[in-house]
Amino acid sequence: MTKRFLTATPRELLSFSGRELIESIRISEGRVLCVSARSRAANLIDYVCNAEVAAAFGADLIQLDTYEVDRPMMPGLPSKNIAEDQQFSEVQIRRGLGYSLKEIRELIGRPVGVLLFVTEPEGEQGIITSYGNVLATGEVARKAIESGANFLSIGGWASPETTLTALRSIRAAVGPDPIIEFIRPHGTGLMNFGVQGDLITEGEALSLLEAGADIIGMPAPATFPGWTVEKCGAIVNAIHRVGKLASLGVHTSQEGSNTQTLEQIALLSKMAGADIHELGDSGYNEAMIPPENIMAFGVALRGRRHHYRRMAFSPLQ
Repeated sequence: MTKRFLTATPRELLSFSGRELIESIRISEGRVLCVSARSRAANLIDYVCNAEVAAAFGADLIQLDTYEVDRPMMPGLPSKNIAEDQQFSEVQIRRGLGYSLKEIRELIGRPVGVLLFVTEPEGEQGIITSYGNVLATGEVARKAIESGANFLSIGGWASPETTLTALRSIRAAVGPDPIIEFIRPHGTGLMNFGVQGDLITEGEALSLLEAGADIIGMPAPATFPGWTVEKCGAIVNAIHRVGKLASLGVHTSQEGSNTQTLEQIALLSKMAGADIHELGDSGYNEAMIPPENIMAFGVALRGRRHHYRRMAFSPLQ
């Protein structure tokens, strides 16, 4: 029998297959916390990478944003070739070049995923310029799994046809076991392309699941205009009826708000039925959430007992 995520040790979590990890999350009853950490951004605290900080403050899953499998970078860690950091040593910058996803997940003792973007062909160059080659293609997804990714978060605002084609291609490339999430955590913002009408509907969520997704990610209540507990809950219920998981997240820079705001959103998301709760990468800048907000959200979500255990677990256990 799969052990629930809440009490599984780091070594146990990293030994799970994708299907075992999904079941471990399911039986934890809405108390699993995923935190984003940017790779192409400064590390918040000198000499440690953002993923290490997020794990230390209680994240269960780490989603690496802007991590390129062909050009891996984790600022805060020393580059494998120390000479590559030398020119930045006067400003205490270590670029963390050369680390695979397997090495990162073993360092922090957490399952690790990467965020990839679906876009129309005319938008691909803009994504690459801003974020690196994090395009949601079968080839990039396969390389991420080979590098050690435990899950893939596929985001974007492309047309339904383009999105479904990308998901099918990725599922075919990585096989049946790896976890695939489709996430649309907010509107298009500065990107100026995408969704007409509702951000995501029950029908679209079900079509994405049929195309190969295991998890659908959406904004948490109170983080996007009109996203009430009732609206989120209806889509979550539709996802649960077909045996899949729902993730509700704070990705609108509210993750950098005060702790009381995060505590309220945690309770609203749990009321809406979220299996996973996601915290985005914006705090004082786009790098990672303030660490104290991870703790506030996690304690509100599951109490000190479970949250402090996750903080205290050694990666050696």
